[in-house]
Amino acid sequence: MTTRIMLFTGKGGVGKTSVAAATAAMMASRGLKTLIMSTDPAHSLADAVGARIGPVTKKIGENFYAQEVSVLEAISSHWDELKGYLTGLFQSQGLDPVSAEEIATLPGFDEASHLLYLNEYVEAGEYDVIVLDSAPTGEALKLLSFPEAMSWYMEKFFPISRKTAKIIRPMAKPFFNLPLPDDSVFRSMETLYNNLSKVRGLLLDPEMTSIRLICNPDRMSVNETKRAYTYLMLYEYPVDGVIVNKIYRENTGPFFEKWRKSQDEIIKEIEDSFGDVKIFKSYLTEEEPTGLERLIDFGRRIYGDDDPYDIFYSGRPVEYIRENGESIVKIKLPFADKENLNLFNKGGELVIEMDNWRRVFYLPQTFSDKSPESAEFINQHLLIKMS
Repeated sequence: MTTRIMLFTGKGGVGKTSVAAATAAMMASRGLKTLIMSTDPAHSLADAVGARIGPVTKKIGENFYAQEVSVLEAISSHWDELKGYLTGLFQSQGLDPVSAEEIATLPGFDEASHLLYLNEYVEAGEYDVIVLDSAPTGEALKLLSFPEAMSWYMEKFFPISRKTAKIIRPMAKPFFNLPLPDDSVFRSMETLYNNLSKVRGLLLDPEMTSIRLICNPDRMSVNETKRAYTYLMLYEYPVDGVIVNKIYRENTGPFFEKWRKSQDEIIKEIEDSFGDVKIFKSYLTEEEPTGLERLIDFGRRIYGDDDPYDIFYSGRPVEYIRENGESIVKIKLPFADKENLNLFNKGGELVIEMDNWRRVFYLPQTFSDKSPESAEFINQHLLIKMS
């Protein structure tokens, strides 16, 4: 049985952890060996499941396991040699040991280190389902974009830096008080890269992975969810559901009448805007959904007759099309603003910059000698004509 991966993210405070824990509890109650991992630095998973958990997986119920990933432990487990070299490098330049160790944590790797556990568990085939209670949207996007950013570094810069270090290391030692990386450091970097590449492959597989966005029916939450959905499409991650949480019921009385009307309008907008993916509605509960029994009940209210294990949408965010003698790159970007978008071809790579995000597309051979000629949005897709 292939491991099923579900990743939940959303704006802080929307109930992301409760929804993720409810989904995991439902899967476990159906006899599937399920692990829920919290990759949110501000862990609240233990509060949701009503059990003390930590950086090591712990059984908290029948078929149900939990883990709150520790960044420090993840780094120590997966890239100790590389961090040791960087720490020594910074100390050689006069930094004190504590500061050197802090700076030696590469930007973005604290998020990405969480993903390395995922690769280990899938390769071992330990669990039927792995649920990721991810960090709030911005941090989750950094986590998901890091493996690709590292791919660019490893493919473009790493071979040169490794070759250069091998050549100059014997000559440099007598003249410089600067430690050069030895082969063990490069091997550590290579292993890290290979594992992150595997993780990205897992997360991009729509037959294995589903990313589900959590929002509340309020304007700020929905706007952030739209942006997250667009960025996830840019990076080709499979989003199959949006869960609208904390909806007021009709019986909340006249005081909440305007709130209910506003929520109804926003929910209608969500249904119209996210037409391809499954929309789930979750009403505000009378009591906090904590503990396994309440979580399972909460999960049933969210999914109704649907099975959360199912894949609710499986489209292709990026397509390369050849028709009528034209070459077109078609990218699903439903809420993108054309004015904040920049694209160009650089050395056979299509580069798209959107707001604070940058994606490098490695073009097929038949497209690699072409540059963007024109671009237009049609039916939530960016169509880039290459010539």
